[in-house]
Amino acid sequence: MRTACRCAVVIATLSIATASAAPAQQSGNGGDSFRSEIFVGSQPENYLRYLQTMGLVPLYPWSSRAFSPRELDKLIPSSPAHPWSLRLASSAKNFHGISYDFIRPDATFRFNSGFPYGYNDGPIWAGRGLTSAIQLGVAARWGPASLTIAPMAFRAENQSFFIMPTGLTGLGAFADGTHRGVDYPQRFGDTPYSQLDPGESTFRVDLPIVTFGVSTANMGWGPGTEYPLLLGDNAAGFPHAFVGTSEPINIFIGKIHGNLMWGELAQSKYSPVTGPSLFTSPAEPGRKRFTTGFVLVGEVRGITGLEIGGARFFHSIWPRSGIPSSYLTKAFQGFLKKNLPPDLPPDPRFPSEDPARGIADNQLLEVFARWVLPHSGFELSAEYGREDHSEDLRDLTQEPDHSRMYNIGMRKVISLDSHSMTAARFELINFQLPSLSRYRGEGEIYLHGLMRQGHTYLGQLLGAPVGVGTAAGSTLAVDHYTSNGRWTLSWVRDLKQEDGNFVILGVRQPHSMDVTHAVGLETTRFMRGFDVTTGLTFVRDFNRDFAADAANVNAMLGLRYNIR
Repeated sequence: MRTACRCAVVIATLSIATASAAPAQQSGNGGDSFRSEIFVGSQPENYLRYLQTMGLVPLYPWSSRAFSPRELDKLIPSSPAHPWSLRLASSAKNFHGISYDFIRPDATFRFNSGFPYGYNDGPIWAGRGLTSAIQLGVAARWGPASLTIAPMAFRAENQSFFIMPTGLTGLGAFADGTHRGVDYPQRFGDTPYSQLDPGESTFRVDLPIVTFGVSTANMGWGPGTEYPLLLGDNAAGFPHAFVGTSEPINIFIGKIHGNLMWGELAQSKYSPVTGPSLFTSPAEPGRKRFTTGFVLVGEVRGITGLEIGGARFFHSIWPRSGIPSSYLTKAFQGFLKKNLPPDLPPDPRFPSEDPARGIADNQLLEVFARWVLPHSGFELSAEYGREDHSEDLRDLTQEPDHSRMYNIGMRKVISLDSHSMTAARFELINFQLPSLSRYRGEGEIYLHGLMRQGHTYLGQLLGAPVGVGTAAGSTLAVDHYTSNGRWTLSWVRDLKQEDGNFVILGVRQPHSMDVTHAVGLETTRFMRGFDVTTGLTFVRDFNRDFAADAANVNAMLGLRYNIR
């Protein structure tokens, strides 16, 4: 506890010092530009989204990201009537027709006093104790081709803390304690944990209509940012190839914009799934998974600022014989399980049973809408998702809330001028079990019977970072931007997991809900040569792992060097 207090005092002192220090004047043509660092979930992306509600950024679909350099050319405002106008100016240099810019070196240090805490930070897993990370790279463009190389490395001190007993030995002792088939470790071993990740790296070609490429960068599908239903920046980006539209295409009744991808998902070494890398049998489904999916966004003619769309994501077994051609179009298969062909050999133990359909895939599906009221500073968004197929049309009609999840978000710019902007945002997610689940023995989210890793990559959730099975969360934040930096004040409440006899009796026990409340302040100051970010968050976990209450102090210090 003394260490936590000392760390809190240091971070608080740094916050005051950086707030009062004389900031560097923005040049807009040096190495301090955000232009090449607008990744999914980044602060510059969040800033541009606010500006869009004020009419300074053109109306453009926000539910299919990351943005390409060509798209950012359209989204970066030319008006100086906002505080970060110079920081969004290009600092690219030219070398024989190739323009290039640096991903500024960024070192981040996080400290957790009581238990792991941190989310929506890509590959990083911030355990108890000190976690340090570094990222740097370069971005280049030549005609329609662009290349970003932005690897990240991190090391978690990974000090010990109480974890829920799993009943397993060896590496299995660190696995998820509630859903043991999910690759969602409570702790990544009992020694320091480190990773070198390719990070936000992408090679792409953006032609006038079509774009294609390969990437390990995070993707953002749907309008949710804190709690994306399918894909966001909570885990590392996985390797994938993609093809899509390079810009919205006019189809008379509106415009459409989308992306189709194929990729590979890996598990952590703490996953309970063992055995061969490729699919052998339902008992040995393979440590490697194939993934494919698409996101499609439409802008409706005559309704300014409205975007609607949907996304579909598949986890599939990786056959020993190789990827069949049918996997290339799997994302467009039927929505009803009864119409699918058998996908696993018949079980010789039960010769009279119908062949299995839709078992070798785990489908996640969502529809969404986002409405920006132009020049009002306000936007409203919503997502509704399902886990796995419905059996038939009757099943879909009778129980549309089976295996469901939803997200609602709102944003409002309160004030804006050339020197400062103040804005607020609210977002919530819910996939607690509906009452119908008492009469049907399934319905939880980010889980699957055959591919037991769940909706994860390398031990972290690809979607919302609240939990597995049944969970919920909400975030309320106020962002204030000036020409010298920003500060963000936030309150986060997450219901991480539920236990007890609710599924059977519909009764929640008083101590069967694991809930965290976190209040935090984060500041960034633009200083001479560096951007300095400090943060301090106080976390209270009620009924942590259904055992006892626990407290945590999360402190953060980040230094980003401005290359000149």
